[in-house]
Amino acid sequence: MSETTPNTNPTGGERERSEVRENLREAGDALVAAGSAIGTAIGKATGELSDRFKTATESARQNLAQAKTDHDVRNATSGFTDEAERLFNNLRERDVTFTDDMKAKVRDSIADARRNFNERMDKTETAGTKGAFDDVRERFDGLVARVQDQFGDKKQQGDIIDADIVDNEDLK
Repeated sequence: MSETTPNTNPTGGERERSEVRENLREAGDALVAAGSAIGTAIGKATGELSDRFKTATESARQNLAQAKTDHDVRNATSGFTDEAERLFNNLRERDVTFTDDMKAKVRDSIADARRNFNERMDKTETAGTKGAFDDVRERFDGLVARVQDQFGDKKQQGDIIDADIVDNEDLK
């Protein structure tokens, strides 16, 4: 009887799937790193969140390391952003007040996190990952928008004019 040796050289398709999985994990890790940086900045500004954010970050990284499909990556990033939003909401509910200096530091941290996130995403996106990458980008953008909204740091969208609202019926 002859003994057969298993083929340890992956085929082209297997290599491609492996590369896609690694890139998806990298995209997920980019989101977690950026979100963690924002959480750290807010934690420094408020003196809160650091331990809970570390736990959420570690859990997300562990889930990403075990991810085998784009669905697993989406679940890991979704879980992380959901937990981050819960933590940020807890601060908002306590009416934490930011000084202008604190807001500037958080704004700078958000800009740095966004730059780092975009650089990592641009380096890793490959064929077969578009949908999952779009999802990760949307989750990051949503998280940043909610952080800015929650902490009164939204960009102004034009001038707001103080005026009374008049019902069209009153004009007749």
